[in-house]
Amino acid sequence: MKIKKDLSGLDSFIQEVEDEINQGLIDAAHKAVDTQKVRNESSKKTYENHTWNLRNAPGAAVVRNGEIIDLYVPADGEHAEAKAKTENLLIYGKRPKNGIVAADGMEYASFVSSKGFDVMDTARHVLEREVKENVTTNIKVKWQD
Repeated sequence: MKIKKDLSGLDSFIQEVEDEINQGLIDAAHKAVDTQKVRNESSKKTYENHTWNLRNAPGAAVVRNGEIIDLYVPADGEHAEAKAKTENLLIYGKRPKNGIVAADGMEYASFVSSKGFDVMDTARHVLEREVKENVTTNIKVKWQD
């Protein structure tokens, strides 16, 4: 008895799964950054602010197979320098083969964070929750300081 196998739809199925995972990661990254920005802009300020660059610089990159498939840095138009620094960090900084890198590109972000202020903490919590709840694959979450 000879068994025939038909794998004609396998490639499209695998691509559908990849697309679904990618979209889940992108949605999680955007939600995390947007939540951090809302927290940064709230009336409950967590640190003294002079330039608004730090509050306008959070961003994230979704990386699949070593390539950035989505770069999201929603800084307002008045803070192009903050946006450029975060984009530069996300594009040229260390990143995993697969995962999400969240960062604030201002040089003093890690200093402010080390003093106990919420620079990217909210984004981290939201991102970890969203990935756990909505993406069912083994994806690493990497934080860039």
